[in-house]
Amino acid sequence: MTAVSTATVVDRTTTDQPMDAVRIIENINATVAARYTLANPVYVPSAVSSLCLACKAIFDVSNTVPSLQTLSQNGRRPGEVVHQSLDNVAEAAKRGCHLCITVYMHLDPAALRAFRRYINASIGRESPDSTAGRLNSGFASIHPIARDQARLNFRWVACPEAASPSDKGKMGLLRGNSFEPYANKNDSRVTLSSEASFNQGRMDSELSVELILMNPIYAVEPGVRTISAKSTSTASDECFEIARQWLDDCSFNHMKCSANEAAGPIQKPTYLLDVTIKGPKGVPGVKLVDGQFLDPFTEYVTLSHCWGISRDPNMKRIRLHKKTLGALRQGVASSSLPKTFAEAAIATAKLGYRYLWIDALCIMHDNEKSVLEEVANMHRTYGEATLNLAATGAPDDSTGLFFSRNALALQPATVEVGEGFGISGGSYKVLRSTIWEDLVDASPLAQRAWVFQERALSKRTLHFARNEILWECQQMCCSEVFPKGLPVTMKNMSDQERRQNGIGPASPVSEKSFNFTVPKATFNKRTHHQRTTNWHSLVEAYTEGRQTYTSDKLLGISGLARQYLSRNRLKPSDYAVGLWRPTLPHSLLWRIHDSVGKRPPKYRAPSWTWASIDGRVSVPAPSQASKQTCLEVIEVDVQHKNNDPLGLCEYGRIKVRGFMGKGSLRRTRDFWGHCSFNLVPMNRMIGEVKFENAWFDERLPKLSDEGAGIMIETLEIYILPVIDVMERVEGLILCATMKKGEFRRLGIFEICNGTGQAALGMSPEVRGPTQDNWDRFKSVMKGDPEMMNFEERLDHENAYWFASDYTYTINIL
Repeated sequence: MTAVSTATVVDRTTTDQPMDAVRIIENINATVAARYTLANPVYVPSAVSSLCLACKAIFDVSNTVPSLQTLSQNGRRPGEVVHQSLDNVAEAAKRGCHLCITVYMHLDPAALRAFRRYINASIGRESPDSTAGRLNSGFASIHPIARDQARLNFRWVACPEAASPSDKGKMGLLRGNSFEPYANKNDSRVTLSSEASFNQGRMDSELSVELILMNPIYAVEPGVRTISAKSTSTASDECFEIARQWLDDCSFNHMKCSANEAAGPIQKPTYLLDVTIKGPKGVPGVKLVDGQFLDPFTEYVTLSHCWGISRDPNMKRIRLHKKTLGALRQGVASSSLPKTFAEAAIATAKLGYRYLWIDALCIMHDNEKSVLEEVANMHRTYGEATLNLAATGAPDDSTGLFFSRNALALQPATVEVGEGFGISGGSYKVLRSTIWEDLVDASPLAQRAWVFQERALSKRTLHFARNEILWECQQMCCSEVFPKGLPVTMKNMSDQERRQNGIGPASPVSEKSFNFTVPKATFNKRTHHQRTTNWHSLVEAYTEGRQTYTSDKLLGISGLARQYLSRNRLKPSDYAVGLWRPTLPHSLLWRIHDSVGKRPPKYRAPSWTWASIDGRVSVPAPSQASKQTCLEVIEVDVQHKNNDPLGLCEYGRIKVRGFMGKGSLRRTRDFWGHCSFNLVPMNRMIGEVKFENAWFDERLPKLSDEGAGIMIETLEIYILPVIDVMERVEGLILCATMKKGEFRRLGIFEICNGTGQAALGMSPEVRGPTQDNWDRFKSVMKGDPEMMNFEERLDHENAYWFASDYTYTINIL
């Protein structure tokens, strides 16, 4: 028996941060469960659920036709029934309304905080408890999907005007122990554009919950499972029993999940944790072992988690380095580890495995070479693991995998639906329809950039969410309520599948350009493993996540790059710092999306690649036949750290030959994100060229005021077309460096002529000026014999369709 050392190998961080919303919901769960269990100790699935009067009114069709006067008075929409405010829903849940329990326990904590912030900001930050119920109005509605299914939507609209002036500035909305104010920088749902807004978080004037009604008589979806009332935690025996069933079924019956599994020995990571050791008096512990000395066919489990910023002053922090190596090799008690690590060890043992890999404990963090080597093997570490455990609901390592829950909130409520709603009348089960989006895609774990490739590389993932466990593999997604697979109306789908099923944003008006508003990227493991040309979508999803250390930008996607390289039979030299040489030059047209980008002060990547920017980016899909390239890539020169072509970059340069125009940009206003600008050509006789669509990589601030009577400061910029489709040209906006023939990227542009817009309904009055602007653009691109900032110039006559006389060879850094 190996002794377990109780030596302290942890770093304690003291922080003073308020309770987060996950814990808020847990407190509400416990309160409602206690009160509800006393009143109704036995749950009868076949009986109609106990409902409050407001919930009963939802299923009475006579209540769904409001007058126009009622609509204008309280914001009620056609087809909606007036429901209860948030605090009244909580009270109804405590009194035993099963539907109110289901609704309230599925409120997203981050969305709830955003809703509260909106009301508090509107009324001067605070309101008293006595008037809290008047500050939001609730509505409910039923929307048919099929004869046996319908969506049940609950919506709360902020009405801060209901608070009296004397109420403002006293106390917080829905205050009390369950709703303490909370603002945390580690909140994964906050979208920010500045440090000030970061501290405040986002604000929304509406809050919603979506459920689904399913008729068990007609439904052909996977069967609904009733969860035992004794399963009050995601650590219950019932949870692990269903997890083992998922694992066995996937291992033996899913051909897609087993197709990539090697038939021979498994390559082990350098270190693994043995989770089966016991110390004095049977104290559970873990021990660090060398992976290379284990049986070649031994299986192991990995962990995905948020390192996070702890809100627990007693949080234990531990990393593998020289000082902790000896203690970990000897063995340490699980109680000396962060809660997430300790519970991951418990989960591994309960699932029948002995070895666990955790990045914090299995990589020598004080050895840079070792770290880079382990990162380079991430595709194997996660790809060859039997299972990946995901601490999906935990924002940091102090939270753990396991959550207490009110099992009744997961039980499908049974309601009687009458005729007149567009569905068959009868008894219906009320289920959560956005379970995957809320518990997985919007979870704290899913917002971390590093974790994205772990999820994508793993064959199977067991998600420990905030109130249930979920399964994700290459063939299906499951929940405890739907153990045989989520119905199509609620499963994780690709954007195309969502559009085909009427879910999510509609398709763009035109597919000719990728420069449209891009919806939030969602990951689908099944489609990911079926596709070989999805690098652009992987980059977009990856850059949506946050990184504590932005220097890890390239490392955090290197495992996916190695997987992509193998699937497409490419060479390591084909990788060009986040882009792929076969897709150049088209992939140079990436753009910053939704926010202002920022390049780090320390060099990370050349300006021509998205890896040089912090922020979400969109990369165009592989070039189609309809697009013609007007830029030639001559050479790509990249120098890598540690001689790893898919790792860190020390220097990068791309040499191209193309058509280039020159002009000036008046900096009389800020240029950032998606905006327009006017180019003043070197030949003033041509006239200014207006670019309606441009995306600047980072903020270009205003330098002077045009009306101040002083000289307007300008920036000399260069226009370099990359592709054209006759009616539209897309290209790069560059600025020169101090060395001749060298440029840096500022952003991208798109310019169209009038004929290209005719199909979209543009009037002749509008097309005329657009055509004139296009003619001025062609004049600028014709070439300037006085422009000397190039490495080489090729003179010719009418070599291209817009009659350019020169092509230039330049270097972009």
